[in-house]
Amino acid sequence: MNKIRKILYSLLLLAVFASTMILPKSYADELHAAVSYSASDIDGLRLGYRWTDAWQPLPASWLAAIGSPRVHYEAAINSWENTQESSERINALTFSPVLQWRLTDWMQPLYLEAGIGVSLFDEQQLAGRELSISFQFEDRIGLSWEYDRESKARVSLGYSHYSQADLAKPNDGLDLWVLSWHVPF
Repeated sequence: MNKIRKILYSLLLLAVFASTMILPKSYADELHAAVSYSASDIDGLRLGYRWTDAWQPLPASWLAAIGSPRVHYEAAINSWENTQESSERINALTFSPVLQWRLTDWMQPLYLEAGIGVSLFDEQQLAGRELSISFQFEDRIGLSWEYDRESKARVSLGYSHYSQADLAKPNDGLDLWVLSWHVPF
């Protein structure tokens, strides 16, 4: 069973990155790299790809009711390790819609970002945290600052939570602080 899960995980990873090469540039235009930290002895890295000009699933009137955020889609690869036992590692593929609200009218604006997506983990335990199943939800919220007006590069500080919504017990979940650097192209 473990071998089958690793093969499926590898195929999903390949599909995510193949889609970034196939889609037109206007639909896939931002890369990001991130570091993450948890008080539960977990540190990690994240590499992601954001589609910013993609299909909008909700009617404009619904988005207007919640402040007219921009809707983005993001796929990422995460890898976390137990800082007390470096051989203990967990990897995840994530996909999430992200809502982005512009908070300021500055030349270098500040944004609020939030999203709820899905994740596929290759293991179910890390640093004493029991996740029970490979499928997890990714909840996140953060602030993003566009520090370069010309390139629209941003730096973000956010909080992410991973859990499986009690689909199985136990459901310890993971809580992480995430610092990201976003580069549009």
